[in-house]
Amino acid sequence: MKTARALRLDVQPYWRDHHFEGKAVLPAVETLILLARILQDAKPGAPLSCLIGADFARLLDLPAGSRFIDVAVMVEQTEDGWSLVLQTARVTASGVKRTFRHAGVHFMSRTDPAPAPPFADFRKLEGACIQVPSSAVYRELIPFGPAYRNLGGDLAISGQGALAELSGGDSPADERLLGSPFVLDAAMHAACVWGQRYAGIVAFPVGFERRDIYKPTRLGQSYLGRILPLEAQKDELRFDVWIFDSEGVLCERILALRMRDISRGRIKPPRWIQERHD
Repeated sequence: MKTARALRLDVQPYWRDHHFEGKAVLPAVETLILLARILQDAKPGAPLSCLIGADFARLLDLPAGSRFIDVAVMVEQTEDGWSLVLQTARVTASGVKRTFRHAGVHFMSRTDPAPAPPFADFRKLEGACIQVPSSAVYRELIPFGPAYRNLGGDLAISGQGALAELSGGDSPADERLLGSPFVLDAAMHAACVWGQRYAGIVAFPVGFERRDIYKPTRLGQSYLGRILPLEAQKDELRFDVWIFDSEGVLCERILALRMRDISRGRIKPPRWIQERHD
């Protein structure tokens, strides 16, 4: 059975630090929290630790000066969980109402995550590495505002992937359901930098195959992210992502994170990040 829930979404000021081509857009990680909150309201106690088949089909713009956005969420219960889709509607100049799909995800009712691998398997990066200061990342590669600058120290990248220091952030995000959104967001930034160096594209997240939350991340805490490239096509990249806490305990596993050049080549990496010395 499928139901629709209409709601007026409060635009949080810190969301405006996340933008694309000069326009503030709702981050993918915040979209997942919104959908988790809707599911908890509709089905209190529904498991939220295993998310599969996520897609971020269309950016949701945050119009300048707007405090609210009217959205709709479709909720459908299936044999193995609940599927949710975020939509908006707009009336065209000719009076035709159009519906736009922005994102979707499936929350599994039963979770069976793989055993956590040894931390030692992920704490070293093979191949010739370069170190990219996080200050350079946010100055020249991913020019987001302060709330979404949560890579710390130097980002290590090689052809084999990336190792990143990730911060739980300090903006007033909702960490109750899926943990801090800033940790996964920063891991996506590391994947984006890898793509700029090794694939020559500036890629945004457009979906993932599966996300297992073993231990929710928290605001104000530090984590280690290991980004493993799986496949690089002309305009889309795929990664596995592993996030550990400071004690080496696995917090999250994201399988087949898809990153795509949604600008279709309009945004290009700076030359210096593509200069190869390895």
